[in-house]
Amino acid sequence: MLVEELYAEATGFKPYEFQRRVAAEGLPELLQVPTGCGKTEAVGLGWLYRRRLHPDAYVRTATPHWLVVALPMRTLVEQTANRFESWLKRLGMDGDIALHKVQGGAGWSDDDWRLSPDRDAVFVGTIDMLLSRALNRGYADCRWHWPMAFGGFNNGAHWVFDEIQLMDVAAPNTRQLQSFRDSFGTALPTSSTWMSATVDERLLCTVDRPDIGAKIELDDHDRRGALSHRLDALRTVSEITLPAKWPERTLADHLIDRHQPGTLTLAVFNTVNRAIDAWEALKKRDPDADLVLLHSRYRPADREDRTAAALSPPGPAGKIVVSTQVLEAGIDLSATLLFTESAPWPSIVQRAGRCNRDGARNDAQLLWAMPPKSPPYEEDDVHASAEALRSLAGERVSTTRLQDADVHTAERITPVIRRKDLIDLFDTTPDLSGNDVDVARFIRDRDDRTVQVAWREIADNQPSGASPRRGELCGVPIAELGQWLRKGNSAWFLDHLARDRDQPWARCTARDLRDGIEVVLDASKGGYDSETGWNPRSTESVAVVTPPDSASVSAGLSPDEDVAVADEPASLADAWYPLAEHLIDVERECTTLLEAFGTVGLTAEMQRAAIVAGRLHDIGKASEVWQQAALATASDDERADLQSDGPFAKTGNRRPLRFDPPFFRHELASALALMGEGASALGDHRETDLVIYLVASHHGRIRLSIRRPPEELGTDDRAVTTLGIAPGSELPEVNLGDWTIPESRLRIPTGHDRYERRALALRDRPDLGPLRLAFLEMVVRCADWRASRNVGQAS
Repeated sequence: MLVEELYAEATGFKPYEFQRRVAAEGLPELLQVPTGCGKTEAVGLGWLYRRRLHPDAYVRTATPHWLVVALPMRTLVEQTANRFESWLKRLGMDGDIALHKVQGGAGWSDDDWRLSPDRDAVFVGTIDMLLSRALNRGYADCRWHWPMAFGGFNNGAHWVFDEIQLMDVAAPNTRQLQSFRDSFGTALPTSSTWMSATVDERLLCTVDRPDIGAKIELDDHDRRGALSHRLDALRTVSEITLPAKWPERTLADHLIDRHQPGTLTLAVFNTVNRAIDAWEALKKRDPDADLVLLHSRYRPADREDRTAAALSPPGPAGKIVVSTQVLEAGIDLSATLLFTESAPWPSIVQRAGRCNRDGARNDAQLLWAMPPKSPPYEEDDVHASAEALRSLAGERVSTTRLQDADVHTAERITPVIRRKDLIDLFDTTPDLSGNDVDVARFIRDRDDRTVQVAWREIADNQPSGASPRRGELCGVPIAELGQWLRKGNSAWFLDHLARDRDQPWARCTARDLRDGIEVVLDASKGGYDSETGWNPRSTESVAVVTPPDSASVSAGLSPDEDVAVADEPASLADAWYPLAEHLIDVERECTTLLEAFGTVGLTAEMQRAAIVAGRLHDIGKASEVWQQAALATASDDERADLQSDGPFAKTGNRRPLRFDPPFFRHELASALALMGEGASALGDHRETDLVIYLVASHHGRIRLSIRRPPEELGTDDRAVTTLGIAPGSELPEVNLGDWTIPESRLRIPTGHDRYERRALALRDRPDLGPLRLAFLEMVVRCADWRASRNVGQAS
């Protein structure tokens, strides 16, 4: 299929010249194209063409199997994902290429890809959800599963960062991360594209990646062709002066007086609070035109309703949409009248692109005014844009002229991730104080950090239900929620390290708030309404979005399943699964996965290590401790019949396992056996330490270190056991058919032979490194889950 045929079938239109170049030459590092010209089609269909339809097999193989589209705000995710969904359906590929919407809450679940990480897929999500996964601190995901996403999103993915002028801190850090992928090495080709209509290249130049590589912009053919009606679209620039007191009232009068029936009027503000004030002032004047308020602080259903209302064609009286930066990018609207507060010039260009966007009007107007305060922007940038707009007073200006204007914007100094930071992030074990390395500073500016908030009924000081679902969640600025909590309001968050599964919720204070966490508030105390969204002034009871009950959640890979150290939800199935059979099945799945990936960045010995680890990962379940806990879940009659069929890898019921001694971790027993007498099972394999690491890490709990829970310490601060394993305890012989692992005496190695030294050496090896190691870790864990599906096992 030719590129022209692909576009015609997917969109009904012919590709622009720059879109042909992307498909032919490959996705560039930088795509700088004016708003409304088809950047998303260029990268989306360009990737699809090169991955599936390019005539050269080498190009198809070299194109990453995942396309990851990171967006600066949630309002763009649904719209962008819907476009991909439409293209895939029209091309008949919707059943072949997976499409995932990565958003806060378990309405998005990493489970959607974990069983098939080798499948071609498109991920569309917010920058915080996606970048946090690439940094091994996945927001809204269980800590034990962070390494899965770290391995997947850094190996075999092409990242697209759209509207980078709105990403601020994340922009240089995504560039730096790509540089680390190149220097550390990856198991599969991994690359990135940054794109926007307005690109400050200074933001993308970092110490480790100072130069922009391949760059695609519009050429003369594009500017003279079908895009000319958008590029040459005109609007007349005018300033309006607003009083210091009640400016929204005067503005409402201006908008109503200048609004034309049957047309769209847009009013774009720099802050949500000013947008709400303007909307309320317009509402009090009760104009004939429909009124729509749209910003980022709504629950999904309310946001979708308001987005649909904003995008629908105006009625006879027309429509006035009041919004914020959410309309700067991605949303395809063409207003006859547009008002904007002065903002940095890239934002002005983006907003102006929504005024006479289709070039159909000769009377389009761009009104602007100085905001009462500069935040969230730099004051110098706001004033520089004001001077530039004043110089255009009364003129009809085109999109191209606005984009080409040379207007000052301050160079931001932002935190940039260092090589040491990424290496430290490989370790997912909290420090001795229970804290983690904070990645928020690499993702969002401090003033822009948010938490995801749900409203629930509260009983016995515990929220109802399990982990919040996407439909309940509303993004709330940390600063505003902190102020609300300091006034005496209460909040809770799910503690994934809780020992008591009946009390998984912990009280959340203002000090506990950090970017990306999910918080539950008492619905009876207010804080939200469907018209204005997050509203700390509202004291009316909030309508609760009914979440699924805990039982329905537990069938998946939800973090709720894995809150206790000693529980083994991954070992609870619907049929008794013999250990030898399970190990053979996992070995086979590892082989299948590696063949499907076609890994080019791993040696044959590294791949063989993953396969061997699959064969040996659960030998620790042969322990008498584990088998007794498993058989204890069976009835007396059933237990008698099962005695001769073991050892087992999965139980035949969903009853929780209880170990004696407590906190037993079978993966540690497996690794210790291979570090002792069981090493004979490894034969002449040269990557023995890699095998041991992949065995120990296959539940994400034991990775770079062996850490006992505080409850396991004795009164004299000396542990009798380490994760349920007493010094010198025995693991019986494990017969795997053609392999036999001899009886092993389990000891924690010390000195030069200790586990920590081996694991750190693997992470720091130049030919392996953290990204390849995480990929192999993902392969073994995925193979374990896949092998377990046949016995009703979901995790």
